[in-house]
Amino acid sequence: MKKILGCLAKGTLLTLPILFSVSSMANIGTDSLEVNFSERLDKRMDRISAIDKKREEVFRRYRRDGARQSQLPRNLLNNSEFSEVEWANERLIPNLEHYSIPSLITEMMKRGIEGAHPDGFDGRVVLDVDKMYVSSFPLAAINSFNTRMEGKIKIFDSEGKLVTEKKVRTTLVPKFTSSRQYDGPDYAYLSTAGTSRIGPIAAEFTAEALEKAFPDYDAPDLVFLLPNGAGG
Repeated sequence: MKKILGCLAKGTLLTLPILFSVSSMANIGTDSLEVNFSERLDKRMDRISAIDKKREEVFRRYRRDGARQSQLPRNLLNNSEFSEVEWANERLIPNLEHYSIPSLITEMMKRGIEGAHPDGFDGRVVLDVDKMYVSSFPLAAINSFNTRMEGKIKIFDSEGKLVTEKKVRTTLVPKFTSSRQYDGPDYAYLSTAGTSRIGPIAAEFTAEALEKAFPDYDAPDLVFLLPNGAGG
């Protein structure tokens, strides 16, 4: 990933190993993209998505990260101050009813493939998510001391031949912007989302995967905005 720390200006169906569950694949598969979760993640995915969707609902209403819908004065300031920002999850999934973690990762990958191959892609991308942890996520199964994702990406040509397979592992190494009107190519989140939401680490993971699959491509990745009251 081509990271620059500091402030930014405005700006074919495969037979899978038993480790991977078919249920997620059936829900989100497309002609050119397949996203799979390990069996451990897949059986918890409904709960993971439900928690993150609730937090997304709160964020869209108050521009704050957290579970409660209390309308504090600072939340109203956030709504006003960040009114022009193009937030990652809303850019990718405008309708909250369609929001889920598999859908979010799929949309990130679809956008990346289109960016890497604007004239069309006649192969197939398979993304396997083996592990996913968020340091303060309120579900013990994916709560850990640091936020990280691991898996692999595979590229098949139009005849179904495997041409690339790469392991992918990433933690949070975000860029930061002081802009209150960010509408650039990267995925914008409040910095407070890094320890509580799936989106930031998904943005890092998909960018790393896309750049390993398409080495000449500078994929959209994570950019943090600082909330009201934070330094920087």
